[in-house]
Parts: sequence; structure tokens; C-alpha cells
Amino acid sequence: MWKSSLKRTWKPAVSVLLAGAIALTGGVYPHTPGEALAAEAPQVTGEAALKEGTLETAGGQLKYFSYNAKAEGYDSNRTDIMSPAFYLFAGPQTEAQANELVRQLNMAERVQKWAGTIFVVNPLEGSSYGEKDQAAFLELVNSQGPAKNVKVVGINDGATFVNNYVSQKCYFVSGMFVYGGDMREGLDYLVPVPVYLTNGSQTAVDYYTRANEGEALAVVETGNEGDLGIAFDNAWEKVLKKTYRIYDWTTEFYSSNIMEHTTPYELNEIVDFDALGINYNTYKDAPVTGMDGAYTWFEYVPRSVLEKGAGTVPLVISCHGNRNDPHIQGDTTGWPETAAREGFIVVSPEWQPSDINFTGCDGLGEEGVVALVGDLMKKYPQIDPSRVYISGLSAGGAFSFMMGIKHSDLFAAVAPVSGVNSYWKEIQDALYTYSGHGTPVLYMCGDYDFFQMIPVDGSSPNGMPGIWAGDPNVRIFSTLQAYQKTLGLKLSEPPDMTANPYYGIPLDNQRYVTLGKKQMYTGTLSNDKGVVMELGAILDQPHWNYKAEADYIWNFFTKYSRNVATGELIVK
Repeated sequence: MWKSSLKRTWKPAVSVLLAGAIALTGGVYPHTPGEALAAEAPQVTGEAALKEGTLETAGGQLKYFSYNAKAEGYDSNRTDIMSPAFYLFAGPQTEAQANELVRQLNMAERVQKWAGTIFVVNPLEGSSYGEKDQAAFLELVNSQGPAKNVKVVGINDGATFVNNYVSQKCYFVSGMFVYGGDMREGLDYLVPVPVYLTNGSQTAVDYYTRANEGEALAVVETGNEGDLGIAFDNAWEKVLKKTYRIYDWTTEFYSSNIMEHTTPYELNEIVDFDALGINYNTYKDAPVTGMDGAYTWFEYVPRSVLEKGAGTVPLVISCHGNRNDPHIQGDTTGWPETAAREGFIVVSPEWQPSDINFTGCDGLGEEGVVALVGDLMKKYPQIDPSRVYISGLSAGGAFSFMMGIKHSDLFAAVAPVSGVNSYWKEIQDALYTYSGHGTPVLYMCGDYDFFQMIPVDGSSPNGMPGIWAGDPNVRIFSTLQAYQKTLGLKLSEPPDMTANPYYGIPLDNQRYVTLGKKQMYTGTLSNDKGVVMELGAILDQPHWNYKAEADYIWNFFTKYSRNVATGELIVK
């Protein structure tokens, strides 16, 4: 797994016992507990003190000046996947000149607000950049860990370098600001990259326009500002603050590196909650009724639902992966966007125990999440108690699996995403005294998930073959069987991989469907009420959130509600 230092520290097949449940210790972009939310960040000053650094590259010793806002104690109220890392090319700079350049750009304020980084990069040789500098730039970015939100700034001669060289290796770059400079004719790399050009050459404008054609998030904006600070302000507002970029094909982005993974990374929108009409409410060290502790959760509440009548608005609980920052579920799942459009509330709780969770606060756990739902219903009387749903990523998916079995009176449906099987014992124990009415389940997993939940027989050639094949904390078939039992479905035993190549269960209506830019092979099972189980395998998807999943899950959820008085499942 990746710690905040971005050094690989996870070990396969290692598990720990916590709070009566087995929880996997690796896999989903973890951080050191408590590093993000433990203390109040200093006040944003807009002043940054860059310090000299060097890196030995294949082309020679690279000299740069850098500033790390997070290291200075600044924190963003969003996941650090979106924290920008600026790389500036403006010719040879002294330390004083680099600091003055950042001041002229008004860059430090944004970097502090988003807990980002700045690198002012000097040419390797002489006063101009060239092909060696292109390679050195890649080495510098790669030395910082997986690319997440790389921004490039080129000024005058540095702009020419960005146009001629960086544009030809921009597969991991999420946005560029190009001030002046020229561009060679005839370049044909044509990989989309959002860009703001000020006083740029027509050749550059034409090139980026061609490269970005057909990519909605890759925009080309132009200006003719004479003042560098004003130009950067406009570039930030129109282009740079809107996107991040991670590798999300066949390998988990936190395990990728830009030297090996060179196909265009997925451009993702940095969601503006206010523009969506969402009240983004953050609660840290807050009380929950009946619980003895201080808890953390994040609410995404469309302002439109506050005008609805009592008991008319659905609620979705979205649970993060192991040791993840809870912000991740609001920032990377697509749930807030779906909620704003469809009119429901999303809440992401810190559900894991304090000794392993990201925030270092008390973890809500099973009892606390149920209590939090009760508090939310009191706070928002608009919530419909018959339409409460739960979903989650990885360990959060495993938690969702368990909650759907143990609290079928509360949750009308459940949708684990890349969920592991770390609550298999609790689920099996619950079957002995089960008296619920069944909880519909949609399970989605990528065929390149490195934990390899699918195929369920452990035969996947992708990910990390063989490592997890016999681990009961990963192998999900027993939990799928548990859902079959509680839903009154015919029990599959053993897995029949000829019936379905991923789940070993003879599903109805097996087919390929389009999910965003990917394909998913899916099928369903029905009882006397209708469809109550769906299992999907997303092709080329690793162990991570994929925004197109939210709409698909929501469409599944809308088919189900719960009779609050009797607990009986209602299927449309």
C-alpha cells in the first residue's frame, strides 16, 4: 500500500485482527493514520519559501527549487489525490528568482489551500531546455510517487519547451499554463491535455485544439494578458482547478509509475460542490447519539432536497476503503454528482477503528454507523427511512456486505465495489439467527483487481496471480452464498465457472453493458419478488473507484425499498 511518503510498504497476504473482524491491511491508497485531520492547518498566507533541491538523472544533475504546503502543515478539505503538483519551467533561476516568480504568479495561495507542491525546474545545461530536460522532468515527477494532479507551467523560453517537449509526454499531465513561447510545426503526438495559452503561437493553439478534440474535460483556453499574475489567475479559474489525472486502467493508480504506464491517464473532474448545488458539510470529532466518542463524517446534501417533504429523500452511506481518507468517497466515486441530479443525500463516515483509520479519530463501526443513520434522519426529516442504502470500496465494500446481512431492517439494498471478504466470519455467524427479509445486492469488481476477487476460483491471470488464491478474507464466494440464502435463491455450490466465467453462478440475462469508457459483463438472479442480485465484472478495471459506477448503482438502488414497520422488502 502507499503511505503518505509514497513508498511502497504493503505486504501481500498479511491480515490483522481488529474489533472482532478480519480487515485486510493493504490495497486501497492508505495513509498514515491521523496525518491529515489531526490538527488545524495554519492560515493561508500566500507566501511560500522555496528551497533548493537536486536530483541525479540520466541526463545529469537536475537543479530545482521546491515548496511542499502539506509538509508546512497545510491541509485541504478534499482528498490529496487532488492536491496540485506544479512544475514550472522559466529558464535558469536562482533561489531568490524562483521565489519571486512564484510570488508574481500568485501561486502559493492555491497550493496552500489545496496542500500541494511547487517545483521550479532549471535547465540541465546552459540557459535553454531540450530533450534531456524532457526525460529529466519525467524522472523528477516519478521520484515523487504516483502521478495524481500534475500541473505544468511554461513561461517564454520555458513555454517553448512545454510546447515542443512536455506536450509530447503529457499522458499524465492534468493541466498546463503556457505563457508566450513558440511551437514546432508537424508534431503529431496529439494526446489530450487541458491548457491555457497566453500570447501563444497560433501553431500551439492549433495543435492543442486538434489534440483535445473529443475529450470533454480537455479544454483549450486562450488569453492575451500582459500581467503574469492575472494570466495565471485566469488559467487557474478556467482550466487548472478543474481536473486531476490518475492511471485507472489495469493497474491501481497508487501502484503505477509514469515510466512504465505511458498510455493516456484518465482525466477526471474536480467536482465543485457549490456549483452542483450541494451543501458539503464536514464533521470532525462530533458526537453521535448513544456512542461514547468523537466521530468524523462528511455530508453531501443537495440544496434541492431541503425543500422536499418529510420522508421523501433517499440516503446513501458510502464507505471508504482500508485506511483511506473518507474524503475519497465524495471526491472520486461520482456519488455527489448523481445525488445532485437525482435528489438524494450521500454521507461518507469514518467507520474504521482509530488505530488503523486515516483520521485518527474514533471509528463509528457497525453500531456507530447505524446510530449515525438515526441521527441523520432526525437532522434531515426529509430522509425516507424506507430507502436507505449502503455501498463501499474494498474494505468498505466488505463492511457493506456485512451491514446488508446484519441490518436488513435498515438497508433496502447494498452495493459493494471491489469488496473483499474480511467480514466473512460475522456474516456466517449472522446466518444462524437470521430473521430478516433479504437485502438485494449489486456487486461490482474489476477483472484487473490485484486482490483478484474475480474469477471467484482465484484463477485470474491479472493483478497478483496466486497470492490471494486461498485467503478467506478475499475469496467472496461464501458471502455471495450467504446472500443467496437470505434472499431465498438457489444455492450455488461449488462455483461453476462454465456457468459464469467470473462468479461461477448461473446468472440470468448475462450480457455486456457500457460503463463509462469501459465494458462490464453482468447478470442477475431473481426470487419471487423480482431481481434481487446482480454481479458485474468491469473489464480493465483495477482495485479502485470508477465514477461511472455511481449512476449504475443508483439505478439498482431505485428498484428497492423497505417496509419500515415489517422490514419486508419491496421491489418495483
